Amino acid sequence: MKLPINQVADLLIDAKLPWIDEQNIFTSNVTPDEDTTGKTTFIRIQDAVSQLTDHANNLASTISAGVEVQIFFSTDGKINIFDAKVTVLNLFQENGWKVQRPLQPDSTDPDTKQRTVTFYIMKDFHIR
Repeated sequence: MKLPINQVADLLIDAKLPWIDEQNIFTSNVTPDEDTTGKTTFIRIQDAVSQLTDHANNLASTISAGVEVQIFFSTDGKINIFDAKVTVLNLFQENGWKVQRPLQPDSTDPDTKQRTVTFYIMKDFHIR
């Protein structure tokens, strides 16, 4: 089974969203050569809190895997951030991911001045 962060990255890549280049979807720290001017939209996907559930005979049969998805939108103003949020929200839900905090307020990165949106999503994976 692929890591949950890789599953989310594949989902975003396969969606072929017109406002993100698949080379700007990261499942680790953003690379040192990443554009720090704010002119590039990129997505960072990280593990979040996961937990074992559905215990029987002291053995868990499910992992509820949590993933954090941060979208840093280009400062060029060409992307409708609300529409992009709704598209990503629907993409996650249609593919079995539960959106934990979909209405987190947007924020602004203090260094690049990019608007950022953060999703916390969770999906159950049966392990037994």
